[in-house]
Amino acid sequence: MTEPWLMRIEGGLAAHFFVSDGSSRPGVQWTVGLKQGDRTCTVMVKTLYADDATAATKADQEYQARTAMQYLNDRLNAGWDPSQEVDHLIYIGNPPPDYAPARAAKPWWKFW
Repeated sequence: MTEPWLMRIEGGLAAHFFVSDGSSRPGVQWTVGLKQGDRTCTVMVKTLYADDATAATKADQEYQARTAMQYLNDRLNAGWDPSQEVDHLIYIGNPPPDYAPARAAKPWWKFW
């Protein structure tokens, strides 16, 4: 059995990107590091916001990054290999209704 792929977000660039019809759309280009045993790869995933994406969705970078990594995980499970050059492009829609963003813990030194 082969080792599982480990993933991490190495960076993200928020910008407007040109799409096939010549217009531009806001989104983020994520750099994702992949590791399997001694093998390491870096993959770019461009995420554009869906037309109905709310301001909260656009501001939730953790949700966007996890969606990009889930997309890559699905591709890996379908047989894609990171050595294959692919333009990864996905549209980020709103999370499911039961989605609850992770809340940062209040620092122990803050009393309010």
